[in-house]
Amino acid sequence: MEFSMLKGHSKLLMFIIGICCSLLLIVFSQGTLKAQSDSDYLDILGEGGMLIMTGLWLFFLLASRPHGRVTLLLAVGLSCFLMSCMLDLLDEFFSYPDKDFWLYWVESLPASIGMILMSWGLYLWHQEQVKLHQQLSRREAFYREHSLIDYVTQLYSAEYMRTHLAKLNRAGTPYSLAMLDINNFAAFNRQYSHLDGDRLLREVADIIVMNLRHADLACRYAGDRFILVLPDTCERETGEIITQIQTAINHLAFKPSRTGKAVYHKVSAAWQHMLAGSDIEDAIKQVNLKLEQAAN
Repeated sequence: MEFSMLKGHSKLLMFIIGICCSLLLIVFSQGTLKAQSDSDYLDILGEGGMLIMTGLWLFFLLASRPHGRVTLLLAVGLSCFLMSCMLDLLDEFFSYPDKDFWLYWVESLPASIGMILMSWGLYLWHQEQVKLHQQLSRREAFYREHSLIDYVTQLYSAEYMRTHLAKLNRAGTPYSLAMLDINNFAAFNRQYSHLDGDRLLREVADIIVMNLRHADLACRYAGDRFILVLPDTCERETGEIITQIQTAINHLAFKPSRTGKAVYHKVSAAWQHMLAGSDIEDAIKQVNLKLEQAAN
């Protein structure tokens, strides 16, 4: 377990130790040691166990929480309870000058104060945990959403595309599925660099998105391959959109960082019109096969 947080509570620890030492000094100086026969060993066992456990709770609290209002309330509350336990235990070994000695009536007071402070601290801790849970839930939702986005191109991933196709099937919406592949992309990466390759993918992705309609979806399928979902689009309309995208990419004067000279690229394309309810994996396989045939 990491105990580095204890350093941030050094002043509080010194204060607690100082109070406990002061009480011990008062008891030793004012009290009289009882005879061994007057001690109740069952009480000693119970009160000693409570003292040890309270001390352990206090230690692990300060070792696991940063400085703050909640920590302070819980720590002071436990310290008050610790003092009552200590005075209760010392009662088994010491007697005081008279029945009106102030330690008699103050013995139980710290425990009551400690319970109030701990109750307040636990309430604030509950509020703290509720806020923390809300933040973690928002963060989880953010990462869950962004895990469906390709890091390089900022397009949606193939996983999101499958989810989108399932929604279209449930809605009874026919669609066209198109796939694009950058020709000789592996050779381009070898000749220049993967950084230039990633930059090329981003620029191609931007061109694809600019040539799509609002209802269309573009995703990065794998490597240099992109997949498009065009709802309520026949094969002729799909062909027109894909031709526009190919023409725009053909005119992209991409300049690698190493040479600065424009390099032009072409993309192979294939598409297939799908009826609502079509098997998603089968639809992807059909378009993938047509693309491989077109590339060859």
